[in-house]
Amino acid sequence: MMKTLPGLRVRKTYEEVADYLKEQIISGVYPPGERLPSLRELGELLGVGQSTVREAISSLKTMGLVTLRQGEGTFVTRLKPEELIAAFEAIRPVTKQDIIELLEVRKIIETGTVRLAAERRTEEELAKIKQALDEMEEALNQGELGDKADWNFHYAIADASHNEILKSVMQSISETMERSLRASRVKLYESRKNPQQLYREHLDICEAICLKNSNKAEEAMLYHLLGVEKKMLS
Repeated sequence: MMKTLPGLRVRKTYEEVADYLKEQIISGVYPPGERLPSLRELGELLGVGQSTVREAISSLKTMGLVTLRQGEGTFVTRLKPEELIAAFEAIRPVTKQDIIELLEVRKIIETGTVRLAAERRTEEELAKIKQALDEMEEALNQGELGDKADWNFHYAIADASHNEILKSVMQSISETMERSLRASRVKLYESRKNPQQLYREHLDICEAICLKNSNKAEEAMLYHLLGVEKKMLS
């Protein structure tokens, strides 16, 4: 039977568990192709609940560090250590608090941005917003996260605002925002109804911009961001 590691009893968040497992994988404790211990075993080892371990595994799966085989368990992907490190650096885990704080910033910035976009967008800019929405729908149909399409959608709106400072602000937080979108979608996709709801909310934003209804566009954006925040806090 696996013994709990005393020094890890204080670990409570899935980000810390994911970080620990990532280090174990990179250091070769769990080599490429090897099966990880079960959720119960890892929970006992790290002194955390199985739900925390499950979230950590989902985070590692998103990074491409592990793969889940139905009925068999979780396996380390067959990548070289340097590739694992590169994958992790590109998609660093984001804490729930980071996401909440970023959503607060986004509520301030993007509600105003989408209002300007609805007033100023050109047909070409509207086409880019619709294209990102189509990419999001395709990802939904394929069972993928669609986080890249999500970012493209929001940046296309910033571009349509015709405000260079707002575009610069979006660019400055782009790396953090992209990681946040991926992390939040991992969390939100735990419920089957959330992916379709997220798409619907983006569609409502797009429709308001299409109609050049700035009030409706602002309301739709705020509703979307408040909804994500509420689900992340639940």
